[in-house]
Amino acid sequence: LDPPIIRIDPTCRAEMTNYPSWDAKAAALCKQVDEEDKAEEAANNEALGLTEDPKGATTEKAEKELKQLDDHSTKRKDFIAWTKEREVSLSHDAQEAPVVLDGPEVQGKAVVLKGSKGVKYVVPEGSKILKLMVDNCCNVSIRLQANLLTSTVELYKCEEFELSVEQPVGVLQVDECERSVKIQFAEQDHIGKIYHQNSPGLSVACGFGGEQQRTVGKAGAFQLMTRVVGKSLQTNPVRRGEGEFPLDLATADGEANFEQPEEEAVPAAEQKKLDAEKNRLAGNEMFRACDFAQAAALYSLALEKDPENSAVWSNRSQCWLKLGQFDKALADATQCTKVDGKNPKGWFRKGMSLHAMERYGEAIPALLEAEKLEPTNKQIVDAIKMAQLKARKAAS
Repeated sequence: LDPPIIRIDPTCRAEMTNYPSWDAKAAALCKQVDEEDKAEEAANNEALGLTEDPKGATTEKAEKELKQLDDHSTKRKDFIAWTKEREVSLSHDAQEAPVVLDGPEVQGKAVVLKGSKGVKYVVPEGSKILKLMVDNCCNVSIRLQANLLTSTVELYKCEEFELSVEQPVGVLQVDECERSVKIQFAEQDHIGKIYHQNSPGLSVACGFGGEQQRTVGKAGAFQLMTRVVGKSLQTNPVRRGEGEFPLDLATADGEANFEQPEEEAVPAAEQKKLDAEKNRLAGNEMFRACDFAQAAALYSLALEKDPENSAVWSNRSQCWLKLGQFDKALADATQCTKVDGKNPKGWFRKGMSLHAMERYGEAIPALLEAEKLEPTNKQIVDAIKMAQLKARKAAS
């Protein structure tokens, strides 16, 4: 049989022969879609600030912030490096002889005593130490005879520790000292603000005349602040404002006062005495800040309003001693003894003024009067010995 004959429609042949043109059209459509996608992506990038050149607003802001962060980081690193350069860390094992913190190694620097055990330190008068920090020290005592440039001492995790303060300290920070930490101030006016946290072993005493230590520390993860109010120590919680800055406000109603005595009322018989007391307290703040000229000026204002306050005569005498004006110091100390002959500070200041003027023979009787009133005050005993030694040398 002959095979069947298949006839092809001419129109179909024409359509089949158009396949290449369809491919070209499809390619053109794909290209158009790709171009539209790229255009849309470019528009989105521009809106998000992701274009390269010029920079979009968002990118410029982000890059500017990153640069600022880098600058801050660099400044922080520079500050840390600068701080390290101005800080010296020392540690000592038990030894009999006292360690004197003085000389070029420590001058103008913050001194960190870390991990020392069984050591007696002395910071002699004239040591230009920036700040004193004591970290994890045990059975250590420090005799602070110098004014610290920042008027700041920090204690952390210390035990069986004693600090004798013979100069004003504006801020004392005590943290995590659970065992005995005894702070002995030469004078009540030397006490600035004592911030402490979780330090039940912290106790404070004023004067080197054998006054009993008074415990002010408490256990717990809260910060307290102890300071002199009137003539007594008062401890209150530290309340903080914006940026966690301590407000140092008095205890609010309903808050515990940690069994501290109520604030003693300032003698209010006359407005002048109230104003004089404000000037005296302001003078004490300036004294602790080592601004002795300003302190003397404020004490002068207080004396104009209350000339019978022997403590202010004594304080201003000390300012004159610090400023090297020994004749004025002697005059104020003498007036102090006239106003209150039982004020040991007046006699001590008189003796030290005469000693500074190299009138050692006259200094001894004044210092002996001070010793009668405070026989256990080591500072007075040492001053008598030095005056006697100088008097013998001057006579020979």
